[in-house]
Amino acid sequence: MVTPAAFWDKVAAKYDRKTVKGPNYAARIDRAAKWIGPDAVVLDVGCAGGQITLDLAEHVRKITGIDLSPKLIGFAEDRRREQGVANASFKVAMPDDPSLEAGSFDAITAYSVLHLVDDQLAVLKRFHELLKPGGVLIAEIPRKEDIGLHFRTLIKLMTALGKAPIVHLYPHATHESMFSEASFAIQESRIYNPKSLNTSYLAMRD
Repeated sequence: MVTPAAFWDKVAAKYDRKTVKGPNYAARIDRAAKWIGPDAVVLDVGCAGGQITLDLAEHVRKITGIDLSPKLIGFAEDRRREQGVANASFKVAMPDDPSLEAGSFDAITAYSVLHLVDDQLAVLKRFHELLKPGGVLIAEIPRKEDIGLHFRTLIKLMTALGKAPIVHLYPHATHESMFSEASFAIQESRIYNPKSLNTSYLAMRD
Protein backbone atom coordinates (compact mmCIF):
# COMPACT_ATOMS: atom_id res chain seq x y z
CA MET A 1 0.00 0.00 0.00
CA VAL A 2 1.28 3.44 -0.94
CA THR A 3 2.02 5.61 2.08
CA PRO A 4 0.50 9.13 2.27
CA ALA A 5 3.96 10.68 1.85
CA ALA A 6 4.65 8.58 -1.25
CA PHE A 7 1.24 9.46 -2.70
CA TRP A 8 1.79 13.21 -2.29
CA ASP A 9 5.33 12.97 -3.65
CA LYS A 10 3.91 11.22 -6.72
CA VAL A 11 1.33 13.94 -7.40
CA ALA A 12 3.40 16.85 -6.04
CA ALA A 13 4.18 18.59 -9.34
CA LYS A 14 0.60 18.40 -10.62
CA TYR A 15 -0.88 19.42 -7.27
CA ASP A 16 1.48 22.35 -6.96
CA ARG A 17 0.40 23.72 -10.35
CA LYS A 18 -3.26 23.63 -9.33
CA THR A 19 -3.02 26.43 -6.77
CA VAL A 20 -4.88 29.39 -8.26
CA LYS A 21 -4.68 32.74 -6.53
CA GLY A 22 -8.14 34.08 -7.33
CA PRO A 23 -10.26 36.59 -5.38
CA ASN A 24 -11.16 34.10 -2.67
CA TYR A 25 -7.49 33.27 -2.15
CA ALA A 26 -6.66 36.91 -1.46
CA ALA A 27 -9.64 37.19 0.88
CA ARG A 28 -8.46 34.07 2.73
CA ILE A 29 -5.05 35.62 3.36
CA ASP A 30 -6.63 38.90 4.50
CA ARG A 31 -8.98 37.11 6.93
CA ALA A 32 -6.16 35.05 8.38
CA ALA A 33 -3.97 38.13 8.80
CA LYS A 34 -6.71 39.93 10.73
CA TRP A 35 -7.45 36.94 12.93
CA ILE A 36 -3.82 36.13 13.69
CA GLY A 37 -2.10 39.51 14.12
CA PRO A 38 1.32 40.89 13.09
CA ASP A 39 3.29 39.69 16.14
CA ALA A 40 2.26 36.06 15.84
CA VAL A 41 4.46 33.01 15.51
CA VAL A 42 2.53 30.68 13.19
CA LEU A 43 2.55 27.03 12.17
CA ASP A 44 1.06 26.25 8.74
CA VAL A 45 0.18 22.55 8.70
CA GLY A 46 -0.01 20.79 5.35
CA CYS A 47 1.67 23.72 3.63
CA ALA A 48 2.20 21.85 0.32
CA GLY A 49 4.20 24.09 -2.04
CA GLY A 50 4.24 26.96 0.44
CA GLN A 51 2.13 29.53 -1.37
CA ILE A 52 -0.14 30.28 1.59
CA THR A 53 2.76 30.15 4.05
CA LEU A 54 4.74 32.71 2.08
CA ASP A 55 1.77 35.00 1.49
CA LEU A 56 0.97 34.97 5.21
CA ALA A 57 4.60 35.66 6.12
CA GLU A 58 4.34 39.38 5.41
CA HIS A 59 1.47 39.64 7.91
CA VAL A 60 3.08 37.81 10.86
CA ARG A 61 6.34 37.81 12.81
CA LYS A 62 7.40 34.26 11.93
CA ILE A 63 5.82 31.29 10.16
CA THR A 64 6.83 27.66 9.71
CA GLY A 65 5.27 25.46 7.04
CA ILE A 66 5.24 21.70 7.49
CA ASP A 67 4.17 18.91 5.14
CA LEU A 68 4.76 15.17 4.90
CA SER A 69 5.87 15.35 1.25
CA PRO A 70 9.59 16.05 0.72
CA LYS A 71 8.89 17.08 -2.89
CA LEU A 72 6.27 19.65 -1.89
CA ILE A 73 8.57 21.01 0.81
CA GLY A 74 11.27 21.27 -1.87
CA PHE A 75 8.94 23.41 -4.00
CA ALA A 76 8.15 25.55 -0.96
CA GLU A 77 11.80 26.11 -0.10
CA ASP A 78 12.59 27.03 -3.73
CA ARG A 79 9.81 29.64 -3.62
CA ARG A 80 11.05 31.01 -0.32
CA ARG A 81 14.54 31.53 -1.74
CA GLU A 82 13.22 33.04 -4.98
CA GLN A 83 11.01 35.49 -3.07
CA GLY A 84 13.62 36.25 -0.43
CA VAL A 85 11.23 35.68 2.49
CA ALA A 86 13.35 35.73 5.64
CA ASN A 87 10.70 35.05 8.30
CA ALA A 88 9.39 31.80 6.79
CA SER A 89 10.83 28.31 7.03
CA PHE A 90 9.80 24.85 5.87
CA LYS A 91 10.38 21.32 7.06
CA VAL A 92 9.20 17.80 6.31
CA ALA A 93 7.15 17.01 9.38
CA MET A 94 3.78 16.04 10.79
CA PRO A 95 2.11 17.82 13.73
CA ASP A 96 3.34 15.11 16.12
CA ASP A 97 6.98 15.84 15.27
CA PRO A 98 8.81 16.13 18.63
CA SER A 99 10.84 19.09 17.37
CA LEU A 100 7.65 21.18 17.49
CA GLU A 101 7.57 22.45 21.06
CA ALA A 102 4.39 22.63 23.11
CA GLY A 103 3.03 26.13 23.65
CA SER A 104 5.32 27.69 21.04
CA PHE A 105 2.79 29.02 18.52
CA ASP A 106 0.31 31.89 18.62
CA ALA A 107 -1.65 30.50 15.68
CA ILE A 108 -1.99 27.37 13.56
CA THR A 109 -3.42 27.26 10.05
CA ALA A 110 -4.58 23.98 8.52
CA TYR A 111 -6.12 24.48 5.09
CA SER A 112 -7.75 21.38 3.53
CA VAL A 113 -5.77 19.05 5.79
CA LEU A 114 -7.86 17.56 8.59
CA HIS A 115 -10.07 15.44 6.33
CA LEU A 116 -6.90 13.67 5.15
CA VAL A 117 -5.80 12.40 8.57
CA ASP A 118 -7.04 9.19 10.18
CA ASP A 119 -7.55 10.58 13.70
CA GLN A 120 -8.75 14.17 13.46
CA LEU A 121 -9.42 14.42 17.19
CA ALA A 122 -5.85 13.42 18.04
CA VAL A 123 -4.52 16.07 15.64
CA LEU A 124 -6.79 18.74 17.15
CA LYS A 125 -5.52 17.80 20.62
CA ARG A 126 -1.95 18.12 19.35
CA PHE A 127 -2.80 21.55 17.92
CA HIS A 128 -4.08 22.53 21.37
CA GLU A 129 -0.80 21.38 22.87
CA LEU A 130 1.29 23.35 20.36
CA LEU A 131 -0.63 26.60 20.82
CA LYS A 132 -0.15 29.14 23.57
CA PRO A 133 -3.18 29.83 25.81
CA GLY A 134 -5.62 31.91 23.80
CA GLY A 135 -4.01 30.80 20.55
CA VAL A 136 -5.92 30.77 17.27
CA LEU A 137 -6.63 27.80 15.03
CA ILE A 138 -7.85 28.40 11.47
CA ALA A 139 -8.91 25.20 9.73
CA GLU A 140 -10.71 24.64 6.45
CA ILE A 141 -12.54 21.28 6.33
CA PRO A 142 -15.17 19.87 3.97
CA ARG A 143 -18.34 18.81 5.80
CA LYS A 144 -20.04 15.55 4.86
CA GLU A 145 -23.44 17.21 4.40
CA ASP A 146 -21.97 19.60 1.81
CA ILE A 147 -20.48 16.85 -0.37
CA GLY A 148 -23.02 15.04 -2.56
CA LEU A 149 -23.27 11.26 -2.65
CA HIS A 150 -22.12 11.18 -6.28
CA PHE A 151 -18.93 13.05 -5.45
CA ARG A 152 -18.29 10.95 -2.32
CA THR A 153 -18.62 7.81 -4.45
CA LEU A 154 -16.22 9.25 -7.01
CA ILE A 155 -13.68 10.02 -4.29
CA LYS A 156 -13.83 6.41 -3.07
CA LEU A 157 -13.30 5.12 -6.61
CA MET A 158 -10.36 7.46 -7.20
CA THR A 159 -8.86 6.40 -3.89
CA ALA A 160 -9.20 2.72 -4.81
CA LEU A 161 -7.38 3.45 -8.08
CA GLY A 162 -4.59 5.27 -6.26
CA LYS A 163 -5.48 8.60 -7.84
CA ALA A 164 -6.78 10.30 -4.69
CA PRO A 165 -5.86 10.20 -1.00
CA ILE A 166 -8.05 8.61 1.64
CA VAL A 167 -10.64 11.16 2.74
CA HIS A 168 -12.51 11.16 6.07
CA LEU A 169 -15.69 13.24 5.91
CA TYR A 170 -17.74 14.13 8.98
CA PRO A 171 -20.81 16.30 9.49
CA HIS A 172 -20.61 19.71 11.12
CA ALA A 173 -21.98 18.37 14.42
CA THR A 174 -19.08 15.91 14.63
CA HIS A 175 -16.58 18.67 13.90
CA GLU A 176 -18.12 20.75 16.68
CA SER A 177 -17.84 17.83 19.09
CA MET A 178 -14.18 17.19 18.19
CA PHE A 179 -13.21 20.84 18.57
CA SER A 180 -14.91 20.93 21.96
CA GLU A 181 -13.27 17.70 23.14
CA ALA A 182 -9.89 19.11 22.12
CA SER A 183 -10.63 22.21 24.27
CA PHE A 184 -11.23 24.64 21.41
CA ALA A 185 -14.09 27.13 21.31
CA ILE A 186 -15.36 27.71 17.77
CA GLN A 187 -15.74 31.44 17.13
CA GLU A 188 -16.86 31.19 13.51
CA SER A 189 -17.76 28.46 11.02
CA ARG A 190 -18.89 29.25 7.50
CA ILE A 191 -18.28 28.52 3.83
CA TYR A 192 -16.51 31.42 2.13
CA ASN A 193 -15.93 29.75 -1.22
CA PRO A 194 -18.97 27.81 -2.56
CA LYS A 195 -16.78 26.13 -5.18
CA SER A 196 -14.49 24.49 -2.65
CA LEU A 197 -17.25 23.65 -0.14
CA ASN A 198 -14.67 23.91 2.63
CA THR A 199 -16.03 25.23 5.92
CA SER A 200 -13.64 27.70 7.51
CA TYR A 201 -13.41 27.21 11.28
CA LEU A 202 -11.92 29.88 13.51
CA ALA A 203 -11.33 28.43 16.96
CA MET A 204 -9.65 29.66 20.13
CA ARG A 205 -7.61 27.52 22.50
CA ASP A 206 -8.63 27.71 26.15
